Parts: sequence; structure tokens; C-alpha cells
Amino acid sequence: MKHLFIVNPISFAKESEMYSVIRDISAYFDTTKDVEHFVYVSRYPRDAVSVVKKCIHNANDAVRVYAVGGDGILFDCLNGMIKFPHAELAIIPYGTANDFMRSFGEDVTHIFRNIEKQVKADTITTDVIHIGSKFALSFCAAGIEAAAVLRYYEICRRYPHFARSHVKSIYVMTAFLALLDEYVTFQEYEITIDGINYDGQYSSINIANSACYGGNKTPAPMAHPADGFLDIILTISTNRWRLMNVLMDYTNGKYYKHPKIFKHVRGKAISVRSKAPLQLDTDGESYFDTSLDARIKPNAVKIVAPDGLDYIVRRTLV
Repeated sequence: MKHLFIVNPISFAKESEMYSVIRDISAYFDTTKDVEHFVYVSRYPRDAVSVVKKCIHNANDAVRVYAVGGDGILFDCLNGMIKFPHAELAIIPYGTANDFMRSFGEDVTHIFRNIEKQVKADTITTDVIHIGSKFALSFCAAGIEAAAVLRYYEICRRYPHFARSHVKSIYVMTAFLALLDEYVTFQEYEITIDGINYDGQYSSINIANSACYGGNKTPAPMAHPADGFLDIILTISTNRWRLMNVLMDYTNGKYYKHPKIFKHVRGKAISVRSKAPLQLDTDGESYFDTSLDARIKPNAVKIVAPDGLDYIVRRTLV
């Protein structure tokens, strides 16, 4: 088996911290024999996709791809290796947010950073969300959540040092600004889930394959990344003050306390259309599109599970 480490430099506050991790990787493989490993430092978003594809395509045996950083580099690695059955995906968390790793539970970062445990671990088969030409492990969102992330990244580009030390505060502020945007909070959608119509006016659409997002939030605690289903939460448009009052419950997974606002649907495929452009967020990658078609792709990827960890069940269906 070959071992390919893809490192995202922006996941580290200092360059010296990144090189310390790279030295730890090299030090481990210096003690092993006949085991090939490669380290690649990503240069820009999506750079790693083609690098991973090329490496796996040219390999004669299995390749374990390690995403060293946050959910952004995990997204790149996933999209580079998804179509290769002899590839495996490992998470080495150093990013601002490592949401998919939280599917294994809280306080597991130290386990996932252990190189020896990662190299020797078995894998578990995992579902992914197939969205057009993209693949995601955690979620795809439209509306307020996507608009908030778009604003967040704009602040990060302008004030990178401030953003690194005030992540949670900035997310709260950008979510508030998104709530004030009438275009976002009262958008008309044409929605079909497994052939059933859910057309209406919604503030947000959260399509979840796993429970977590936003670093510390758990809006879809019933979602499980190996159950063959998408858990979709539709937020029905209402006045902004009411939305603000229920937002905390929603991000803490208590959407069910407000059945007149939140609608939970389990399905395998969703189609979303709107006369206005869609603001979308897929595993933290923000963009605009004219439509959204997402479906679950069961058992699509092998995820490395160090120390025998498995996906936790946060809550059964309400």
C-alpha cells in the first residue's frame, strides 16, 4: 500500500507548525521498511483533486490518502479519489473545522492525529452525497446557512488574522446578516424529494449525510454517514425575529421543538429549483448555481477508522 499525505498550509497558524507535522510523518515512515509515502502541500483550493487522481491512477496497489488540515482539504481528497475502488481516505485534523471527524464522536482529535494509528487502522464503508460533479461527506445547504458561509469567507479573505482567532463570533455575525437578507430568507423553491413535491418558501435547506457542521454545531443529530439515507431539514420562511429565536435550538439539533418552522424528511434524492440563483454550501465550499440535484451514494468510500472507532449514533429519529 502507498500512503499519500495532502497537506493544506492554510490550516496552520504558522508555517513552522506545518513542517513539524510533516517531520512527524517522515519520522514515522523512516522506521518502516518497503513502505512508500509521499507528502504534497496543496497550493490553492481544488489543487489536490488532480494530484490525488494522478497518484491513484498510476498506482499498482492500494493508496491511502490522508487529508491533513480541515474539511476543505478533506473535500479535495474525497473528490480526487472517489472513483477509485483501491483508494482509502484518512482524516488528520488540523483545520478550523473538522466537522466530518465529529461523526466518530467528540474529543477524538488526538486519535486522528496519531500517524501510527492511522497507518495501521482498518476502514469502514461510508456514504457520500453526490451533487452534480461534486461529492461531499457531511452536508449540502442552500439559503441562510450558505449565505452566512459566503459572508464568512469574504471576511476571512479581507482580515485573515482576525478571522483565525474569532471563528465562532464571525459565524454568528454572518448568520445574523444572512437572516436580515429578505432575498435569502423568503426565497421560493421547487423541491422534489424521492418523487414527492415540497414546493414552497424556505429560509434554508439542509441536506445532511452526517450530524455536524460549523465546528461545534449539530443541526441534524439523526443523520448517520452509513445508513443509506439523506436527512433533509427544510426551514419554512417566517418573520426574522421568530427565526432568530429558534436558531439556537436548530443548531443544537432540537428542530423538532418547532414543527411549524422545521420540516424533517428522509430520502435518497432531492431536486431543488428556483427562479433566483441558489446560494449553496457543500462541506464548507460556497458557490452559486442555477439548480441543485443531490442523491445519496451508499458505501461509496472507505474511511480510515483509527483505534477501532466507528460512527456514533447521536440520536434516533424523533
